[in-house]
Amino acid sequence: MSGRFAIVTDSTADMGPLAAEAGVSVVPLTIRFGNEEFRDGIDLTSEQFYAMLATSPQPPITAQPTPAAFEAEYRRILNEGAAEHVLSLHVSSALSGTFNSASLAASAVDPARISVVDTRSVSAGIAMLAIEARARFESGASPAEVLEALQADIPRVELFATIPNLTYLARGGRIGGLRGLLGNVLKIVPILKVEDGAVAEQAKVRTFTRAVDQLVETAIAHIPVKGSARVAILHSVAPDLAKSVGERMRAAVAPSSLITCEIGPTVGTHAGPGAVGVCFIP
Repeated sequence: MSGRFAIVTDSTADMGPLAAEAGVSVVPLTIRFGNEEFRDGIDLTSEQFYAMLATSPQPPITAQPTPAAFEAEYRRILNEGAAEHVLSLHVSSALSGTFNSASLAASAVDPARISVVDTRSVSAGIAMLAIEARARFESGASPAEVLEALQADIPRVELFATIPNLTYLARGGRIGGLRGLLGNVLKIVPILKVEDGAVAEQAKVRTFTRAVDQLVETAIAHIPVKGSARVAILHSVAPDLAKSVGERMRAAVAPSSLITCEIGPTVGTHAGPGAVGVCFIP
């Protein structure tokens, strides 16, 4: 947070240290393992989460922040006088009720000074939009101008990812239109995309290595002009793989910016370990 504007997001943005660098406040979702409850990124780090995911007899359950949690954050920002306007960017409403919680809180606090946005994305997609919004604020844009630019960017955000298997996605109840893949859950490796705010199938292949190759090829094919795209790499405890994918993207499309996001506990509940993805705004 800096200047007259504050940016708020939720922990599905997977910003990690990027949040502090961009001055973004993060309201955590909740992770439950049995009777134990943790705030994503506060009580539970990514490393701790994936260790528990591997050993816990009970699968984790995620819960959106309450309106009260957002209300407390909005009041803290506005009452401290740290900002005149709050821009609140959240995970797709097709995937979570988080946007609705934030909207209810904004209405209760000061709707004229809080703009809540459904990014229709998740993870690095939200992170990229938040970082770009901060850059526009810093360059002198007004809240209305930043909102207009955001609404233009949101439909252009592309996110493709591959996961070693669909087990966690199916268990987490976020399978959506992917139910046709479940019969082949042990036989195929899916390449997924975020489409219309939901997770959809892009392709399916026989090996994870081929899935990563096709993921990179798909991303490159969607970026026709070198130097024109903002790119993010996302991964769940697969830093070496993420570095390799990032290097391939850098060599192929010379992105105007390139960031890396580690998938945290909330998104990791559904993706599981070993996932990798490419997100970009062409």
